[in-house]
Amino acid sequence: MQDYLRLGLRCGIEIHQQLNTHKLFCECPSVIREDEPDGRVIRKLRAVAGELGEVDPAALHEFLRDREFVYEYYKDTTCLVELDEEPPHEINREALNIAIMVSKMLNARVVDKIEVMRKTVIDGSNTSGFQRTMLVATDGYIEVDGKRIGIPTICLEEDAARIIEKGAKRVVYRLDRLGIPLIEIGTSADISSPQEARKVAEKIGMLLRATHKVKRGLGTIRQDLNVSIKGGERIEIKGVQNLNHIAGLVENEARRQAALLEIRDELKRRRAKRGTARVVDLSKIFKGSKSKVVADKKVFGTKIEHFSGIFGRELMPGYRFGTELATIAMEMEGVGGILHSDELPGYGITEAEVMEVSRYLGVKEGDGFVMVVCDRGKAERVLSKVMDRCNAALRGVPKEVRRADGVITRFMRPLPGSARMYPETDVPAIKIEREMLMIKLPETPEEEMKKLQKLGLSRELANQIIRAELVDKFVELVKKMRVKPSIIASTILTAPKEVDVEEALDMVDQGRLAKESIGDLIEGMKDGMSAEEVAKKRGLFLMKEAEVRRIVADVVKRQKNRTAREIMGVAMSKLRGRADAGLVWRLVEELKGGDKDGD
Repeated sequence: MQDYLRLGLRCGIEIHQQLNTHKLFCECPSVIREDEPDGRVIRKLRAVAGELGEVDPAALHEFLRDREFVYEYYKDTTCLVELDEEPPHEINREALNIAIMVSKMLNARVVDKIEVMRKTVIDGSNTSGFQRTMLVATDGYIEVDGKRIGIPTICLEEDAARIIEKGAKRVVYRLDRLGIPLIEIGTSADISSPQEARKVAEKIGMLLRATHKVKRGLGTIRQDLNVSIKGGERIEIKGVQNLNHIAGLVENEARRQAALLEIRDELKRRRAKRGTARVVDLSKIFKGSKSKVVADKKVFGTKIEHFSGIFGRELMPGYRFGTELATIAMEMEGVGGILHSDELPGYGITEAEVMEVSRYLGVKEGDGFVMVVCDRGKAERVLSKVMDRCNAALRGVPKEVRRADGVITRFMRPLPGSARMYPETDVPAIKIEREMLMIKLPETPEEEMKKLQKLGLSRELANQIIRAELVDKFVELVKKMRVKPSIIASTILTAPKEVDVEEALDMVDQGRLAKESIGDLIEGMKDGMSAEEVAKKRGLFLMKEAEVRRIVADVVKRQKNRTAREIMGVAMSKLRGRADAGLVWRLVEELKGGDKDGD
């Protein structure tokens, strides 16, 4: 287990949650569709200088990839706003009110005026080349395990288009998601352990669900993590959708940065210096090779001084420095990967071929080399980027954005510059009036937990009711019925949505159905039959006490040498759920003379 205090781990979380309302700057519904789109448009983005005369490095990185973007649209659920052919409409006031509500729940101070800003977007996911965002509140906080975690900003923004297909030179986006309102909650870097990161994300997520105004389901909430350690750099990990992956991602990023710092120190001891990729054609070495990877193909390589053994260094479980280089090559140039000296001989490449490559490249003891299989133009770009990454290793941890892949991360792009936001001139500012702040706040998860436990639920069952957003339904049924609260909770948690749970529980409340038969009743109701019809068809109605007594007496007589609990089991199997278990147990004890036979 890592000593995160010694490592100086710092982590912050950005949570992006879709709101359950129409789009932010038009009246289109916020629906995700899987049917065939009505049309497509094709565009390219260009990197241009901003208002300060600077070109954002991440934007330049994307521009140099020379990709085209295809945008799919629907005539009835997307409009000219999403296509960037019409100015945005006024801000969705319902979405703004939800953002204000969440801000107050997070103890934040709502700003005096809502100003819409444009934030440069460089991956093509916004047709306009920027995302519209607005600051709603500042200086909030939550408490987790008695520790205060700061929330400096809460923003309302539009979601991006979603990727349908991605290639090296062509990306297909669908515009159904573009414009869905998102609330963005950013914490301070106060989080100091992986488990604490998970708890913070979980608590914020539960507060959002408590509003009953957010969308649910896969893709409706996404977490970005900002992680650094002492001596490292802030790394942004994008697109975390699984809460259970957060702790592992933070742990592995801390491990990766620590490993990169160790590599930096090792390279300093070796007196390594910045290098330039000298690309050499190695194709004739592999003419007639037994390796299918390189045989009779165009192969190019470059020497990297002092890197022997570095490529094979593990950064994360199953992920080495060589993997990092391969990921950069695949992400930036679309090649299938690279080959490096630490993994050769291998892949069918022989020791003799490795020695010949080393001779061609002028590799000395302590040096390494990297090869790529592709045409010369692409090879020069790939090996240049590989050399850039090796040069960056001399400094330690490069600033970058990484993509979550389970609990490991992969290079995505350089970290964007800070000066990439400027005012939106097409949307008027909104002054926050006093009435807009007079919002009734929902109960917090902690308050709901206390209420449910007071009504008789265990903490575990209460937690399930809260997570399923069934608190109001549960409380309503408890007030109406004399059925045990735990039975009501278990029933509404497991019953399908199409079943009228109240109708089923009402039969128990009336004494016409044993609680043990609820499962059978609901199973039959899934086909559309009423509770009355199912109970009659399946013979689920409670027997009269006299009939139950007769059956229990017969079982006691036949099973007289068995324990009361064993007799109880036999009797319940014969009654098939048509008698209350409490009644059956009372009769067993009575008819057995109160002797539990050691039970």
